Amino acid sequence: MALAMVTLFQASADKPGKADLRMSALESSTLLEIEASFNEAEEMSLEEIVLEELALESTEGVKVFDSNGELLASGNPTTDSSLRGLVNKADYLASFGSKKYYRLAE
Repeated sequence: MALAMVTLFQASADKPGKADLRMSALESSTLLEIEASFNEAEEMSLEEIVLEELALESTEGVKVFDSNGELLASGNPTTDSSLRGLVNKADYLASFGSKKYYRLAE
């Protein structure tokens, strides 16, 4: 009789409770959402990927200083031709994050 009670107790302890079932349903829905977001990312066209990369690169800034340390110009050299000319003439100093610093030697 005691053996039967122990067996029944162990069998009932191994069954998942309602909380376990709800948790697994919650985990399942979360996993489905994550999978859906990955599928959306994979479905991006080549054009969208290129435009996203260009947007990230366009935030890159450049500052050009003269020999006295005064700021001459700043901005994005891909959109500003005069700044691009200054960058081509200047010496590279340093980079911090997406910013690059140049100095004109006179």
